[in-house]
Amino acid sequence: MKLYRGVRDAKGVARVYVIEPDKPARLLNPRTDLFRDCMTGLDWGYAGNAPAQCALAILADALNNDLRAVLFHKGFCARSIEHLPRHLPWELTQAQAVAMVQEIESGRHGILPALGDLG
Repeated sequence: MKLYRGVRDAKGVARVYVIEPDKPARLLNPRTDLFRDCMTGLDWGYAGNAPAQCALAILADALNNDLRAVLFHKGFCARSIEHLPRHLPWELTQAQAVAMVQEIESGRHGILPALGDLG
């Protein structure tokens, strides 16, 4: 199970680390190749482009499904990333991220096609 940890360095630069059992912590890939909300880095604690990019990056990593990450990152951002403490460290588990996406998916049932129907 992965853990996502957001921290700020002494200069206030936001960084998100992925922590997995028996592996060294790594910086989260911002995944600007999928959707470019923001080119200046990941952030959290407010509504904006950098938190949306953070949401996309977390979902792409947690879901291991780029299409679902792109489809649901805005809703995930509004439900979670925007509400994280702006200047304090935070943690989010892979299970929490997946559960939030499942809630968003069930709330949109009938609006978006099932992912199996997209192709």
